[in-house]
Amino acid sequence: MRNLAAVLSLLLLAGCAGDPAPAPETSTAPTAAAAPSPTERRCADPELNDKQVTFADTNGVYLTGYVLGTGRTALVLAAQAAADSCSWLSWARQQAAAGYRVLAFDFNGEGRSRRGPDSKASGDVAAAAAFARAQGATGVVLIGASRGGTAVLVAAAGLTPPPTAVVGLSPAPKYAGENALDAVPRLTAPVLYVAATGDSGFPADARAMYDATPGERRKLALVPGRLHGAAFLTIAAEGAPEAATALDAFLKANAPA
Repeated sequence: MRNLAAVLSLLLLAGCAGDPAPAPETSTAPTAAAAPSPTERRCADPELNDKQVTFADTNGVYLTGYVLGTGRTALVLAAQAAADSCSWLSWARQQAAAGYRVLAFDFNGEGRSRRGPDSKASGDVAAAAAFARAQGATGVVLIGASRGGTAVLVAAAGLTPPPTAVVGLSPAPKYAGENALDAVPRLTAPVLYVAATGDSGFPADARAMYDATPGERRKLALVPGRLHGAAFLTIAAEGAPEAATALDAFLKANAPA
């Protein structure tokens, strides 16, 4: 007990000698933690570890995705509902090997992308297109599946500079408050609409948007089967070869790698 009292007395005296140590500083400034940091793997594929990207929309909301390839023409891929950027992976790899730069991203509030109170799908597409250009792409092709098709059509109508080309795979005329049918009369870029004849009302929707699109560089490909959205490019089934052929020809004619 005597030893313990002596030690405590020494500590007390040392603490009284000189000024007290300053409290550690705290900062309220925003840090990099506001942006999602990459996880070890995307799409459960370690080869994508160093291909992941993060970029912000005009409201400062961070979106995430991956980039494959280094071509001067970028393909910006917008996923359908209940899917994310991984749904494009097999086709994205093919296009990167063919010489394109490919950016597949997750919409706000999906995957690891943040949700913004004023975010819209078309705004996400516009932010992705701007990011692709900032990274060196001189041409940008917007490709969307189903609700992603709605988003790329609406975004394309307001982009400056306009996209090089636009592709809607089973595009919905309206989704989440955005109206592609109202937007397509303002398009100036070449547009390809693809739909399967057995896919509910999507063939009629594609034709209606095609009819409302101005210019001679619009294309409509109605293919057999019931495939929908990105499945045209990732699943071997009826209608897939015809859809892939139509898309390949459209890209070669309007936005070569």
